Amino acid sequence: MDDDARRRAADAAMLPILASLAPAGVTGVHWLPDTGGDPVVWVEVSTEAGRVAVESYPWVLPQVQIVLSRLGLAPEKVLALRLQVTSAEAQGRLFEE
Repeated sequence: MDDDARRRAADAAMLPILASLAPAGVTGVHWLPDTGGDPVVWVEVSTEAGRVAVESYPWVLPQVQIVLSRLGLAPEKVLALRLQVTSAEAQGRLFEE
């Protein structure tokens, strides 16, 4: 799978990932490739408490991997996936003085 096909598969997966994680409090999802080209999926929740909760759920990473694999991301990239969870609350603090 070339870089363009990998990018298209990851882009196509963001909406289904968001829909499947929304019941856990996820409000946003995006991805960026790391320096090796492996996907890093960023999941956003509203609060720090929500972030801790989502990070503790053992099913979140496999759920994201399933959606990515169903939409055509190569198995080696799915297994190399890293998941990062952030909160709007923590991001808001970045700009406080």
